[in-house]
Amino acid sequence: MNQIIPLFKNTHEQLGLTDPVYSLGVNDQTVLCKQFLSRIVGTEDVFFTKSCTQSLELAIMILNLPPNSEIILPSYGFVSLANAVALLGHKCVFVDCEIETLNISADAIEAAITERTKAVICINYAGVPCEYDKINSICNRNNLWLIEDNAHGFLANLNGNPLGSFGDISTFSFDHLKMITSYEGGALAINNKSLVGGASSCLDMGTNRSEFKAGKAPFYEWTSLGTNSVLAAPLFDLLIKQFHESPTILSSFVNGWLFYQEALAPLFAKHGIKGAKVVSTLNINGYIFWIMTRSATERSALIAELQTKGITLSPHYSALHKSHYGKTYHSYSGDMKNTEEAVAQMVRLPLFYGITVDEQKRVVSEIEQFYAELDG
Repeated sequence: MNQIIPLFKNTHEQLGLTDPVYSLGVNDQTVLCKQFLSRIVGTEDVFFTKSCTQSLELAIMILNLPPNSEIILPSYGFVSLANAVALLGHKCVFVDCEIETLNISADAIEAAITERTKAVICINYAGVPCEYDKINSICNRNNLWLIEDNAHGFLANLNGNPLGSFGDISTFSFDHLKMITSYEGGALAINNKSLVGGASSCLDMGTNRSEFKAGKAPFYEWTSLGTNSVLAAPLFDLLIKQFHESPTILSSFVNGWLFYQEALAPLFAKHGIKGAKVVSTLNINGYIFWIMTRSATERSALIAELQTKGITLSPHYSALHKSHYGKTYHSYSGDMKNTEEAVAQMVRLPLFYGITVDEQKRVVSEIEQFYAELDG
């Protein structure tokens, strides 16, 4: 777990991404970005989009599900997942997360399946993978598609398999908050070859343009749902530079994550504070480091106290199953205890590219002081 991912060591040299890459033409930048992502994920069927939100919408378009299908997804997740389901005319069935990872619960997925269930959406929360052995088994037994939202998990891998390679379709984010960014942008990876044809039409405005241009169709026509998904050319210039620097960026995040893990271990043991459970076969990307306080009141006090010291701690998602739109038009299945605990008690620590050890020591020191005064 403590090593930088071997797959990405010298990746820029392997792809020929040396300094002259910055003077290449727009078309070359696009090709190089596709080569890089294809090598990372392990499939040639990758497509860049305007956002991860759009990638999720495209993923559901590509599946071409029957109207009013049920799609199981975590309540502890970003609203883009739910919007993608709702916009395509389907029903969200929200389920609980695992408290040790904040990822969707495999057991909750299985309990929520009905005859109308057609797909599952997972999030690799904070760059930590879901229980894909169990989830893929559940999906295979019940003939369900799996969409893997890998907005948090780029450049991490489990047992040598990159996050983003576990779903039938996987989505990625390169927005301004991500560790690898083109300011805005996303991507889609088709890991199930049976879906490639449908993906081509959806990505081409719902037309057979690619077949027509290849001489495989007599005329150009509307063949499916689709959208204008092409990432703006100047953003590929930004993205290729980020890909070029990805080993350095990855190292900064991983080292920052590992520092918190080691420095906070005594506090976890003494005060009963929890952090993410990470298996030894995961090569982390360090995207988010979070802790779980013991109550909502304690979290509010911790955030307020550190804010007076100039340190910002942040909560994350609200519960989609308790939102106005979620309650009105969609449903949930099972006990949502873990989701509601995470919404009330989880807090993220400062972790960004270039954060210094001294800055992290100050964060840890102030958290330790808060708990020393709270518990005596």
